[in-house]
Amino acid sequence: MISILIPTYNFDPTQTVRELHAQADELKISFEILIVDDDPNSGMAATYQKLNELTNVHAFINPKNLGRRGNRDYLASKARFDFLLFLDEDALICNRNFLKTYLEYAKPNLVVCGGVEYCLNLPDAQKRKLRYRYGIFREVKSASDRNARPYASFITFNFLIPKDIYLQLPIHTEILGYGYEDTMMGYDLKYRFVPVLHIDNAACHSQVDDSVVFLQKTNQALENLSRMIASGKVDDDIKLYKTYSRMQSFGLTLLLRILYSLAGNFLADFLVRNNGPLWLYDVYRLMYLSTIKPEITGPGAWR
Repeated sequence: MISILIPTYNFDPTQTVRELHAQADELKISFEILIVDDDPNSGMAATYQKLNELTNVHAFINPKNLGRRGNRDYLASKARFDFLLFLDEDALICNRNFLKTYLEYAKPNLVVCGGVEYCLNLPDAQKRKLRYRYGIFREVKSASDRNARPYASFITFNFLIPKDIYLQLPIHTEILGYGYEDTMMGYDLKYRFVPVLHIDNAACHSQVDDSVVFLQKTNQALENLSRMIASGKVDDDIKLYKTYSRMQSFGLTLLLRILYSLAGNFLADFLVRNNGPLWLYDVYRLMYLSTIKPEITGPGAWR
């Protein structure tokens, strides 16, 4: 009936696996839980060996790195059942009816997103991090809010998708490493007329990136966005693109590049050390995007 797929990278998902296993057993459904670690040098071999002792659980380490999308695709290709439940490695299940709720919405030709929360027991030090504040104020939304813009709100952290639909989704070569994978999958579903339904069935982030790592990932994501802009694969659903394109139309991107050359490093350091406000983080992103100089071809070249 359902394949639960958890792509990892040198990470121990034991708590989540055991909770989902218990829920599936209680529901008496046909299921499997597949965990694939994309770090060939992972230190999780002993952990995965213990997980493999659970019925219907298969955990192993890739002999070579496949990348974020490659690892997801590999899991999907190995899945035995018609519905795929994807969860990020640090997703914790805090709802005893989590799996039951998803199964109530499992239908052909329907993608379901449960949403994201952040664990209440995270230490105060993590709650002060830029990544945590970004997640709380930009990612945590009710199902009704997300359903107002279902494709733009799509995230890969926690979602259910029919296997046949997932396997038809294209690979976008503009996406290298971290960033905007969710966005492109949302576009793929939109232009294939696949309905996306958002429900209140959140999984909880149990880990928060260090601010330095978060900014590094931000830069990587903006480089992906730049390539997508050049390919004509984005539109005003992406608020950062909408702002950038308007600034470019007024000839203001040169000013952004000058500001980045003068103050970019200082601003990055300020965001890391002083937990700067999110509007300042948005300014940093616009400045960094301007240094990449993406050529706006305009929406319409999407494919």
